[in-house]
Amino acid sequence: MKHGWLGFKAIVAKDIVVELRAKQVLPTMFVLGLLIVFILRLAAESMPTGAGMPIMGAAALWIAFLFSGMLMQERSFATEKEDGCMDGLLLAPLDAGTIYLAKLCANVVMLSIFEAAVVPLVLLSFGLSIDGRWLEFVAVLVLGNLGISSLGTLFSAAVQVSRSQGSLLSIVVLVVLMPMMTPALFALLVLFGALPEEVAGFGSLAFVGSFKAALGYMIAFDAVFSVACWLLFGVILQE
Repeated sequence: MKHGWLGFKAIVAKDIVVELRAKQVLPTMFVLGLLIVFILRLAAESMPTGAGMPIMGAAALWIAFLFSGMLMQERSFATEKEDGCMDGLLLAPLDAGTIYLAKLCANVVMLSIFEAAVVPLVLLSFGLSIDGRWLEFVAVLVLGNLGISSLGTLFSAAVQVSRSQGSLLSIVVLVVLMPMMTPALFALLVLFGALPEEVAGFGSLAFVGSFKAALGYMIAFDAVFSVACWLLFGVILQE
């Protein structure tokens, strides 16, 4: 247990420090995020009224998080592969689950740093207000972050081990993340005032039903896929 905890902390600290020093991915993530926000802000200005600002703002946040997260997580295991450290990592007295959790934690932290810079920009650019619901807003972002990072970490390892093209990561992860994006978008639209707390009728958003149900769906998604990815990680490393 002691060796596992020490190894976990070492991997997390190494990944974060290496990225902050090298500055290979974060600047690219910020530029991509700015580009997405800028384009959707221009699209929102073309609408006849300001009613589209909350919708475009919510879309800008999730699109920026998704694509920038994929860009970052594609590099999650690239350092070990490039420097020949993967074999050493596997020979360490750590089980595969601990390695996965450490990589997941590092990815969550790095994506959180990106979110901390992009969220204020989106709120200001689209004139959005949370109306005192900051705790719920942070909860939605954290749940989305965990969902994106859990799948991205697993498929990043699969891409590096199988020597497949990096585009495989984005395609597979985005497809699997689709069920979580509907309640995630619903939650932000409610917080931005574009939707009421409960929605009835037909369509994907009406299927979610309410803000509480949206949070419940996101929690269930994160729990199922985090555990599934944790269990599958060892199988992928053995291939």
